[in-house]
Amino acid sequence: MLRQQNETTLFSQITLKHGPVGVLGRAILAAEQLALSKGVSLSFATGHELLAANEANRATWLPLISVFDIRFNDLDDRNAFFILGRDAAGEVVACQAGRLYEWESTNFKEECESLRMFYRDPDAGKLPGEEWTVTALAARGASGRVAFSGAAWYRRDYRGVGLVEWLPRLSRALAKGLWDTDLTVTVMAESNVKRGVFPRNGYRNGEWAVEAINGRMGTLRYAFLWTKSDEMIEDLEQFLGNLATERDAALRAVGGE
Repeated sequence: MLRQQNETTLFSQITLKHGPVGVLGRAILAAEQLALSKGVSLSFATGHELLAANEANRATWLPLISVFDIRFNDLDDRNAFFILGRDAAGEVVACQAGRLYEWESTNFKEECESLRMFYRDPDAGKLPGEEWTVTALAARGASGRVAFSGAAWYRRDYRGVGLVEWLPRLSRALAKGLWDTDLTVTVMAESNVKRGVFPRNGYRNGEWAVEAINGRMGTLRYAFLWTKSDEMIEDLEQFLGNLATERDAALRAVGGE
């Protein structure tokens, strides 16, 4: 799925197995180029590198959600990817990750509340008193080939530049192209929802609530966000169309064609 990281761009390391390849590929390329325009270069990382980046930036980044923590899960390029964004000095300034769940006979609510979503062995991995409850009705319908997209973080000096709109779309497109996902889900802290991150990040649907008690990120209330495959493709087409419109307007403004 992912070639060795001996190329200069993220896009050049990707082989998409599922389509629509044209839309998915152009969306991934566009998102990467937009990040580069803000001085952020993207690259695939290992789970250990993701953990190290999280630890190094704990002042502005909550502990990594255990969904992506290789200490508690069996993760490799067949079911997960980790993307780090770095500035010109090589310092990590952004993160985005994705994970595949195959929930043919179960769903988000069952997997979350049982903690199987977070730990290969919930009894051994969970924190004392850790509980998750899901009251969002839509979570019962989140089944099949489900991508969980998350671990989103942007260093403070790189917030408000567009990464929150580009990297989640890149993640959903990559998950679809690699794994042929039926839908993508995530959870978003209530504070981020109030700041308007959703729906700028491209998710089409949101419902309350997913609640964590004594989790690795603390006790928090989250919105359950999801987008089905056809909705995601529609959003990416709109995303690409808006970019084309903006580019054409810019060219006309300077007398170009």
